[in-house]
Amino acid sequence: MKSWWHQTFRRLQGEPDSPPPGMALRTGAAALAWLYGLGAWGRRRLYDRGWLSTSRLPCPVLSIGNLAVGGVGKTPITGMLAQRWQTAGCRVAIVSRGYGGKHSAPRIISNGSRIFRKPPQAGDEAYLLALQLPGIPIITGADRHRAGLLAWKSFHPDLILLDDGFQHFQLHRDVDVVLLDADRPLGNGCLLPRGPLREPIGTLARPLVLILTRYEAHRHQNSWEEVRATFPQAIVLRAVFRLSHAVRYPGAYRVSLADLSGLRLVAVAGLARPQLFAASLQEAGIISKEFFPFPDHHLFTGADLAELGAAACRLGAEGLVTTAKDWARLGGMRTGPLPWYVVHLQVNLLDDWPEHLLPECGRILSD
Repeated sequence: MKSWWHQTFRRLQGEPDSPPPGMALRTGAAALAWLYGLGAWGRRRLYDRGWLSTSRLPCPVLSIGNLAVGGVGKTPITGMLAQRWQTAGCRVAIVSRGYGGKHSAPRIISNGSRIFRKPPQAGDEAYLLALQLPGIPIITGADRHRAGLLAWKSFHPDLILLDDGFQHFQLHRDVDVVLLDADRPLGNGCLLPRGPLREPIGTLARPLVLILTRYEAHRHQNSWEEVRATFPQAIVLRAVFRLSHAVRYPGAYRVSLADLSGLRLVAVAGLARPQLFAASLQEAGIISKEFFPFPDHHLFTGADLAELGAAACRLGAEGLVTTAKDWARLGGMRTGPLPWYVVHLQVNLLDDWPEHLLPECGRILSD
């Protein structure tokens, strides 16, 4: 069912490698999108007008979210911003929904020095942030206000980063950061299910920070200028994503991307847009013998790994390569004689952070 929906969704969005949707499919999806949009617009309006109340936390809150579903880079952007504020001397905590985890009640995933839960008890994104961000507490919970209070009472942070919080109106945010993919910032311009948008485009016509992710100057300069012209009230920044290095398991030792370029590898990824991982490998000079995509947040089993290892051996591969997010979901589990190579992303902002948007320690993020 997931596979059918994924293929249908790509057709509705007009993805270049998908056949165009038929008239009946387009019409039905457009009708559902109109109803969905009416509900999304009405819900946000109730909070904007103050007819539904929001709760505040004792410290500033910066939300990192998106307008379109899937694969825009929230986790690496959240990690990058958290590290920069931490380096600047701020006490930072991250509060997340914890998608994929088994518990909806507020939970401390990491206190910054010790990780208490990993998949499947914790969501893969929260666990990955815990692995990558020593010194930064990670808290999850469906009720972000309660999770934020747990973060405040336990760690007294100067700043809370709210992961995937743009549509979580119940919690007051001091700053909203919305991520847009530089390739297609607004998708096909349509709401779910006709397109990828969670809310109408007009939602962005307010003071906030927009970040174009996966920005490449030679391809996306026009997109950047168009977004700035379309949303003059917003501050529009650009973020570059690059593979930086890999870690080889067993052994957990660092290797360069150049070391991988000469190996015969099988690629594995369970992401919202796995094709981006395949493209990034190719861009880094890593050519995989075969690519095995899985659904986003796929919880790998021992049987999955056994099948992948057997397939890699049949193909004459020298190892398997995957993302840090997938490796976090694997929890270090591996089978078979072949090594795994886990590639890591480096995220850089091309523009200075608007330091006036956050009080006190939040103002010193700019380089």
